Amino acid sequence: MAVVRSLFARIWLTMIIGGQVLIAPAVAFAITYLVEIDTQAATLSIQLELMPWILSAALAYGIISFILALVAGGFMPLTVADSGGWLAQLRLSNRYRNPEAVDSARERLRTSPFGRMIRIVHEQVQTRRRGLLEVHGGLQILAAPMQVILVLVPVIAMQYAPDRMIAEGHLFEFGLMVYFIGLMAGFRIYPLYAARFVGAASTLRMLMEKVTKLTWTLPVLILWLIVRVLIGISFNWLGIDMENWQSLAVEKRLIESLLPVEATVPESSFIDMLVALSVLPIATFTTITVLGGGAIAVPRWMQDPANRLVEIEKTNEEIETVSYDYEFDMFTPSEDISEPMDSEPNTDAGLLPEVPIGGLSGWVASQVAGRLEARKKAKE
Repeated sequence: MAVVRSLFARIWLTMIIGGQVLIAPAVAFAITYLVEIDTQAATLSIQLELMPWILSAALAYGIISFILALVAGGFMPLTVADSGGWLAQLRLSNRYRNPEAVDSARERLRTSPFGRMIRIVHEQVQTRRRGLLEVHGGLQILAAPMQVILVLVPVIAMQYAPDRMIAEGHLFEFGLMVYFIGLMAGFRIYPLYAARFVGAASTLRMLMEKVTKLTWTLPVLILWLIVRVLIGISFNWLGIDMENWQSLAVEKRLIESLLPVEATVPESSFIDMLVALSVLPIATFTTITVLGGGAIAVPRWMQDPANRLVEIEKTNEEIETVSYDYEFDMFTPSEDISEPMDSEPNTDAGLLPEVPIGGLSGWVASQVAGRLEARKKAKE
């Protein structure tokens, strides 16, 4: 039954990855833009002219987020690390299974965000016996602060950076550069506090699921909408003028180059791009690590050096104890053996009354010598 539950959890997590990459952005964009409500006229209209942008933007942001999750997280299967890295695995390098290349690839995997998260998930699932979905929900909660920060940092940098630092017309590129720097730093910081609070977050996620009946697929969508509202409020509070960022023309040209139709892009589409590129990469990365950490056995070389040092010290102590007992049994004379040479053997005390003073090895030697002498006499 436990195997069936684990298999179901892995299949479900695989479906969640597909939903986070393809379905969640489209649903979020549709909720935000597709339906327009006019409160004054009490009418409801569907803006079908935005469908090309909704579908294309959702697909593009989903694929980009998936690639960012793999690259920024340092994704590398164990088989690739044992082959010497991606270049060696793809036969683009002549160092396939080279010992130095294998050691270097294993060290990169061990210290990467993907390797650290794999160890966290493996410890929670194998040692603490938590379910995969429970750990996944807890890590999603812990990822929320980092996702919000990834949205705010580029916005604040673009708004308050001195004009002399940015060339005219390149504010959009500056914001993307700040975003990528923050994304790489966020992926490095995320495992540090996730290892400390994942247990409490997993328990909290289970309680939320029981009380609110919240499914495992809704948190990403709900977080998306919450961040979308918070970003809109912060833009108004900071007095940010979207027209000065020239993001509308950039995105419109990209979409029209990919689609054979003229796309209608909302004025606030830049906000949706920031939300998508902040929420989706970490959410997808979390799901991938939970799926990987629950499916593989973490090898010894992937463990933390501190843990490996403790294990080595314990092993050395056990070896010393065993060797000491062995030397005592084999070479330390017993009380019966240390008796005087002329004393008569105590035939009632031992099972081998004819064992000479030399111990077990001497008795074996005497038995062999006796049999050889008996064979020699029999031949004569």
